[in-house]
Amino acid sequence: MVHEFEKSLHYEKSQFGRADAFYREVLLVDEIIRFATDSKEDMKMQLQDIDVELTKNNHAFYVSEKFRDKDFGDLYVEVFSKYPHTRGWLETGSADMLVYFVPEAVYCCNAQILLKFCVNKLFPEIPDEWYKEIFDSDTSIISKNLNFSGQQTIIHLIKANNQAADGTRWCTIGISVSFDFLKNNGLDIRKFMFS
Repeated sequence: MVHEFEKSLHYEKSQFGRADAFYREVLLVDEIIRFATDSKEDMKMQLQDIDVELTKNNHAFYVSEKFRDKDFGDLYVEVFSKYPHTRGWLETGSADMLVYFVPEAVYCCNAQILLKFCVNKLFPEIPDEWYKEIFDSDTSIISKNLNFSGQQTIIHLIKANNQAADGTRWCTIGISVSFDFLKNNGLDIRKFMFS
């Protein structure tokens, strides 16, 4: 199955109003600056996985936004934006905060702490063969049991065969891990009910 990249971008843009309402009503920010155009300046920010700059009490911070149309109780992290040579948004990004929108809730965490946990602890535990297996597979999701520091957890490897409007193709591979797993390993994941 081919993932239509532009369709995902359209869905994300349709969620900007809800996201801005969350920032104003829940996080009580003073200013929102979006980097959502194709301008050179906005693309520079996008390449750092920075979607929004929020200012609160004269303090600015960068946000990476993710939008899913279902809440699976887990966090999807892109490991390869273009398998096998280009690493995903978490490793190439420089956001301060990850804000993860699902239909009835919003999850927030410190993006730099998540980055350190994934790069230093979680990613090294995932065998390279698992990525190759899903890349070669006809399916888009493979579930694996992972023994992580004595804890058994299920991770899902997720592949998207992308195609842009101009016909360009690439394969993105990431993993999803439960929010409970992340919390059990010291990450502060805040959940807000917000639809």
